[in-house]
Amino acid sequence: MPYRLILIVLSIAAWVPSSAHADALGDVLERMVATYGGEENLRKLDSMVQEWDLLALMRNQQGTDKRSIRLAGQLRVELTYPDKLETRLLDGDTAYAVFDTRDPAPASDMQRAAMRLQLMRFYSPLTLHDRRDSLSLSEGDGHVVLSLREGNLQTDYVVSTESWHIVKTVGRLAMNGAAMQFVTEYSEFSKIDGVLVHHRENKFVGGMNTAVLRLKRIEVDAEFGDSEFAPRKNRTDPVIARIEGTSAL
Repeated sequence: MPYRLILIVLSIAAWVPSSAHADALGDVLERMVATYGGEENLRKLDSMVQEWDLLALMRNQQGTDKRSIRLAGQLRVELTYPDKLETRLLDGDTAYAVFDTRDPAPASDMQRAAMRLQLMRFYSPLTLHDRRDSLSLSEGDGHVVLSLREGNLQTDYVVSTESWHIVKTVGRLAMNGAAMQFVTEYSEFSKIDGVLVHHRENKFVGGMNTAVLRLKRIEVDAEFGDSEFAPRKNRTDPVIARIEGTSAL
């Protein structure tokens, strides 16, 4: 067979599976976008506030988890317990951690990577659709997995092929010889302001169940001031930051 013809045959053989994969990925993403409320509604999730009741299983302690999110690169997480406050801040490549009433401290590389993984968990089906060139697709029994890499981070989105809901995310990071895996399971879905959202999260770190959360409030299409993602001291002394009236989870 002439050399040129061999090249053509090989290029066609390589292109066909790739094209089929792209078609399958596009179909999955379109189904997810439609299920979660459509493109116009999902744009609201680019900027949102979530407030959760939190049960920390390792300490058997109740608290709250407030998240301010503005994609593509800003995140503020405020964790409040009866005896402890912790704030995590991510603004692009800059990250800070604030404990109790201490001054904000630059986050370590590992902390910043973990915050970035947490932000990736908030990507909606529309955000994933916009990043489809960076996604890979694999199939399982009753689900498909969308895998997204950003630098040395990877997040797998496990999607039920019955409901087209994201039922689990698996965040992976490897740094300085250490590998970590963060798993979050999602359930109890309903629509709020035209957007499908989950109302329960079950969290695991390294295979250990660490927390259960229930949604208290969500504000989509939120507006933030310039200081929302800037480092600052926590507002309240941890001694008086008592959680009152928090329901059992």
